[in-house]
Amino acid sequence: MIKTRRLALDVRYNSYPFAGQVGGDIESLTYTDSAADNSDSIDITINAQDRKWLLGWMPEKGATLRARVLGYNWERQGQRSIMECGLFVLDDVSFSDAPTTLQVGGVSKPSDSDFSELERDVIWKNTSIKRIGAKIAARYGLAFTYDADDYDIECDEQDGTDSSYYNSLCKNYGLILKVYARRLWVYDREKYKAKRAVRTFDRSQIRPGSFGYTTTLSGTYTGGYFNYTDADKDIDIECSVGGGSHTKSVNRRATSVYDASVQLCAELNSANHGTVKLRFGVDGDWRVSAGNCIALTGFGNLNGKYFVDKVTHKVANSGLTTDFECSGIGPAFHSWDVGGKIVYHEKTADSGVSYDSTYATTSPAAGAASAAAGGEAGQAITLNKAPLYVSSTAKNKAGTKTGTYWLYDGILINGRYRVTNSAARCGKLPVGQNVTGWVPASYCIASEEAKK
Repeated sequence: MIKTRRLALDVRYNSYPFAGQVGGDIESLTYTDSAADNSDSIDITINAQDRKWLLGWMPEKGATLRARVLGYNWERQGQRSIMECGLFVLDDVSFSDAPTTLQVGGVSKPSDSDFSELERDVIWKNTSIKRIGAKIAARYGLAFTYDADDYDIECDEQDGTDSSYYNSLCKNYGLILKVYARRLWVYDREKYKAKRAVRTFDRSQIRPGSFGYTTTLSGTYTGGYFNYTDADKDIDIECSVGGGSHTKSVNRRATSVYDASVQLCAELNSANHGTVKLRFGVDGDWRVSAGNCIALTGFGNLNGKYFVDKVTHKVANSGLTTDFECSGIGPAFHSWDVGGKIVYHEKTADSGVSYDSTYATTSPAAGAASAAAGGEAGQAITLNKAPLYVSSTAKNKAGTKTGTYWLYDGILINGRYRVTNSAARCGKLPVGQNVTGWVPASYCIASEEAKK
């Protein structure tokens, strides 16, 4: 005998069973899973005609709700699916009469209100984004998950709540902070966009009338510039990437060209996220979460991979529905494509020493290493089967080069120079279009022309 699809709810209030099933006390349950900006949320509508809700069961703000949805025979016979909605802090209770209903809403956030309400004045020194997050999480007894590159923080001032400060700090470096009731999670959205699609949705699977697609053709930034003056060090940090007519200017604290380049790319990628938007619904999905990628088919030119910004599940008498809000995935800006320089104001310093954001050092250290090795920007060199690498840290060579090349900027990093195949390209932006690759210094022999 073929078994029909069936749903069940497991909702707990302060760890105790709560309200029964859909069709009984619960009229509907809506669970919203967000990839960024907003906390996950839950909303439950209850048939409150039974006097127990007003006389003894009236929920109180600050209590916790834990919910999960169970599905039977959903995709195949005998299958049991579980949707863990998570733990929520009850923050909204409303009651209405005729019909008599009770609505309770919760958000996934720490129960300690200090996290989002207590203003703090803290100076963070010689630390990193990951270490700051771990310390803040430990302050509230929260678990901490960090799935991204870590970035050093030389000095930064916190003037606000832990929640708002750490969220802004993460955003400056292209990271997303997601807050749960018992955990903080940080991830790199651009890296998650590069992951494979966890599911493909065809046009035939999409609920009629739920599909929508929009794009902002004029909203995509094609490049940007970063400028910061460090009065204490008496330097200007400048960098740029891309070009074209629609560029964005960023001015905020940075400690090096690398630091500035990461923040510049983060700003551009964040601004460009959501210029293509997609929304659609299906009759219940158990596999896709916010932060995943999905693939779309059956829509011609709209087909492709999309990043999932939000998933909304609703359980009601009619069954389970799932609605998706997604963003298109386009080319991202990367820190290794950024070119820049530090301009020293001191009279004894050379002005405008240029190098790109892949450097792990600031200009004085890089310049000293370069001077010791004898490299100069624009210097002609002769290569003889020299190994070529795509970066200063790449372990495997991309090929070999023989002939005359030029030092792009003459700065030695990890024992390698960037080279270009034309003297006219030395120091020009964008870096990615003017640099051939990285070559070990031991292979960089000054050409006869350069020796004259």
